[in-house]
Amino acid sequence: MSCVVRIIGGGQVGQQIADRLEHRGDDVCIVEEGEQRVALLNAEGYQVRHGDGTDLSVLRASDIDRADIVIAATGDDDTNLLTTQLVKTKFDVETILARVNDPSNEEPFEELGIQTISRSIATARLIDGYIESPALTRWTEGLGREGDLQEVPVTNDALVGNTIAEIDSELPERCFVIVVGAEGGAHFPDLDEVVDAGQHLTLLGDRDGVRKGMELLDPEPGRTTV
Repeated sequence: MSCVVRIIGGGQVGQQIADRLEHRGDDVCIVEEGEQRVALLNAEGYQVRHGDGTDLSVLRASDIDRADIVIAATGDDDTNLLTTQLVKTKFDVETILARVNDPSNEEPFEELGIQTISRSIATARLIDGYIESPALTRWTEGLGREGDLQEVPVTNDALVGNTIAEIDSELPERCFVIVVGAEGGAHFPDLDEVVDAGQHLTLLGDRDGVRKGMELLDPEPGRTTV
């Protein structure tokens, strides 16, 4: 199940995000204001829209109304805040994320209900990961290339009412359910836990296995479950 993603800001951070998401098969477009940066990204094969990400006409031209996810990834917190405000109030986007360069600027984003990623906190967590669990951290750094980690709702009627153990047995090799639920209600499951329609499962495994697992659990993305 691919997502439509729009990234505001085509610097190193935006490019790295786009690279990972494109490797996972997502439809990614970068909105970037700098002409030289646009030329570079175009030359490297990225889908790019030239323009100011705080301009409504530019956002509309990037088909942001089709987006499942919008990521404000510029190096300026004020720009990211204005962009996410516009997206939040003018477009029906399910997930909005913002890069926050100065952690003291997080509060205005949180008041809008925008999920933030702080550069300093993310860096600290990554360094801690290399100290505490280096093998797992190195593996997660390669997500989207060889391995993958994806959350997907269960809409396949044949699997509704099955236990985690039964669903695991139907999944491709090297693909496993590791978390059940979404947002604050997520938890590690028992093997005998029964899965309800629409419940979210997080799959971990190699890239092809996870993709096939997603198709098995949610064969008709966007379908409403009862």
